[in-house]
This record gives sequence, structure tokens and C-alpha cells, in this order.
Amino acid sequence: MKPKVFSCIQHYSSPYPDSIPFRKGEQVAVGEEFVGDPDWQDWINCQGSNGRRAWVPKQFLSIQDEKGAFTRDYDARELTIRVGEELLIREEVNGFGLAENGDGQQGWVPMKHLVKKN
Repeated sequence: MKPKVFSCIQHYSSPYPDSIPFRKGEQVAVGEEFVGDPDWQDWINCQGSNGRRAWVPKQFLSIQDEKGAFTRDYDARELTIRVGEELLIREEVNGFGLAENGDGQQGWVPMKHLVKKN
């Protein structure tokens, strides 16, 4: 996907501001699926062998029973964004976009907090 420019229309404070990286092939324990916001379906809470926990898109896992393996690299870091901030969105998954801010930081942000720039 070619990056698209979006503008933040609603503040979002990241509950996961630090990098939580996982690598392709890494094994995790699969926990509960996210329930609540209907725009954020298919997120699964997983725990890595080192104890890291993160919300992971179901599409990024190969799941068998209560174990999963990543089918690609993934970092669960989320960005805090402020109204008026411009972001490049590189990928959209399950209501979140992989964003890059003006400082070059990357992380996930909720798409419903953004509007596409013309």
C-alpha cells in the first residue's frame, strides 16, 4: 500500500507507547479476542515467551488450539496523536492504521480518529 496522508480529528492517547516487537515465526499463547468497539474486530490478546502481552491482528497469526505463530513481523506500539497532526498511513488493519508522524515515529492509531487529506 502506498502511504496516504491523514489528519487527526480526535486526540488519542496510546496505552502502548513502547515498542512490543514480534518476529515472523515467533510462538505466542493466544488469549481472548477483543470485544467492545465494533470498529475494532479481530484483535487477539497474545503473550510471547518472554512475557510480553499485546493486541495482535488475527490475520497476522497462524492459530492452532491456544498457540499461535506470527506469519509476519509485527510491532504492537501505538502512537499518541493530537488534533491537527498529519500522519502517513502505511497499512490499515481491523480499524487501525500503521502511522508515521512528523518525527518519524511509527505505531498504530485508530482510523476513526483520522480523516484523509485531499
